[in-house]
Amino acid sequence: TVFLSVDGCTDWSVDYLKYRVLKGEPVRLKCALFYGYIRANYSQAQSVGLSLMWYRSSGLGHGDFEEPISFNGVRMSKEEDAIWFRPADLQDVGLYSCVLRNSSYCMKVSMSLYVAENDTDLCYNSVMRHMEKAELSKSKDITYTLSIREVKEDDIGNYTCEVTFGGFVVHRTTELTVTAPLTDKPPKILYPSENKIINMELQLGSALNLTCRAFFGYSGSAVSPLVYWMKGEKFIEDLDEERVEESEIKVVREHLGEQEVAISLMIHSVEEGDLGNYSCYVENGNGRRQATIQLSRRAELMYTVELAGGLGAILLLLLFLISLYKCYKIELMLFYRRHFGSDDLDGDNKDYDAYLSYTKVDPDQWSQETKEEERFALEILPDVLEKHYGYKLFIPDRDLIPTGTYIEDVARCVDQSKRLIIVMTPNYVVRRGWSIFELETRLRNMLVTGEIKVILIECAELRGIMNYQEMEALKHTIKTLTVIKWRGPKSNKLSSKFWKQLQYEMPFCRTEPMLSHEPAMDVSEQGPFGELQTVSAISMAAATSTAMATAHPELRSSFHNSYHTTMRQKHYYRSYEYDLPQGGTLPPLSSLGNQHTYCNIPLTLLNGQRPPAGKSREHSVEEDHTNHAMLPLLPRETSISSVIW
Repeated sequence: TVFLSVDGCTDWSVDYLKYRVLKGEPVRLKCALFYGYIRANYSQAQSVGLSLMWYRSSGLGHGDFEEPISFNGVRMSKEEDAIWFRPADLQDVGLYSCVLRNSSYCMKVSMSLYVAENDTDLCYNSVMRHMEKAELSKSKDITYTLSIREVKEDDIGNYTCEVTFGGFVVHRTTELTVTAPLTDKPPKILYPSENKIINMELQLGSALNLTCRAFFGYSGSAVSPLVYWMKGEKFIEDLDEERVEESEIKVVREHLGEQEVAISLMIHSVEEGDLGNYSCYVENGNGRRQATIQLSRRAELMYTVELAGGLGAILLLLLFLISLYKCYKIELMLFYRRHFGSDDLDGDNKDYDAYLSYTKVDPDQWSQETKEEERFALEILPDVLEKHYGYKLFIPDRDLIPTGTYIEDVARCVDQSKRLIIVMTPNYVVRRGWSIFELETRLRNMLVTGEIKVILIECAELRGIMNYQEMEALKHTIKTLTVIKWRGPKSNKLSSKFWKQLQYEMPFCRTEPMLSHEPAMDVSEQGPFGELQTVSAISMAAATSTAMATAHPELRSSFHNSYHTTMRQKHYYRSYEYDLPQGGTLPPLSSLGNQHTYCNIPLTLLNGQRPPAGKSREHSVEEDHTNHAMLPLLPRETSISSVIW
């Protein structure tokens, strides 16, 4: 725009180029007439008699009062067609006008100068920064500063260049913004799906809110994303505005120029005429895409109620069955095994159902509690499992026949058992009864690999007892372990949870229980365990018979010579019997010392079984000697000492 002054001078107002400088830095203000308004330069203008004069107004508005500039040549000086400030100060802010004139010619233009200080704690002024953009993963040259080969998101920031000029330091700051790579693809609809029509069932009269979400890549322009809904070929604006309306486009998130936007379609009360196809359209300069939702009427409520009722009943039945299974899992499994057998063939080729491991209590450490624990381990537990449930147990003090070292014999017998039962008592823990399973490699491998299932019966509170932590560590190495607690009198009855759980963990027994017609104990000997009958303590009979045979060699032949005599002297240890020659006496038990010895007692007697009445005993002396004679074992066999089963 051209303004004519009163004196006829042509005024080009304020030039578009604005000068900005930091306080304390030099700046040169050039007269814009020679660089965009006239064709002549400063030298040519001087040659035709034109003179250049400078004026300044303290305000930044055009038309403010101007006064001639007096140059002192120190901080501000005139040099040809420019004014130099060395350096600029805050008081230099304003409009500077250069006037080129003579008696018949006059032309004027103004330039603005802005002087500012750095922002607090920064090396630049945020208003005076130069702005530049760069695309992610591409190269970028920042003007007068540096070159970036591959732009990353971390490159966003301010870059300040320092230049020394005439004893002054000049700063120029560039703000670099990073954008995503420029896209050449149309927007992508995130919801609904572009590849298929989504069907929605509605009940008439209900409210509906459909939201369309779309992704717009960086397009390089400031044009807003275009997203809108249509019903068939009609825009939403053409529908009933009181019931159907479309929301404004909302930017959900934005990053590096990429945007995720959303627009909603709301129907306050769905009517029959509102059913049909609704499409969401998204557009940019590269193309358009759409996604469709089909609205249909929901089925009658009656069918929905019936379906919900049926599903609810099934769910309740399922919950009931799950609860029943959790509460009576063991009873159900035992019932199934009793009536339908078991498919578990694990260990069918083994001789014993379980190996029983227990540590005896020294007589000088007996108490009421230890007596009850030993009574349970040595009498109640074997009696119930063998006589009531029909299992075949291996009890070392009763069944072990030495063939090698003690550890080798134990390993062989455990290997021939389907389960390993450990009766965990305080004495067992203190005396480290499990040590044999750690020392023997074969036994340890069986526990670690799960080759044998372990049933651990806890008879008392063991926490705090010496070696308890070692036992806990051993538990973690056993792959297949079940812990069952014996709770004393609470577990007496065969219907208690203890016996059910123990039977559940034992292998399936196809044979009938070996029930004897004669009680294993007299009624007066049954003690506080009520209905549970006990088997005898085997070690007393074994030790007595061995010592007797060892101390009286003549008994070896008299055992058989007196076997068929009419009058025989018998000595009973509970249900076990053996013959003594007439006039024979038992050696004192003190002669046995503390050594534990094995003796060759017939297993039929040791298991508490008596020969059926009427059975013929006509067999050879050698067979009679093998099956019934209580003869001492070899020296290497009687040298083994152990109180741990």
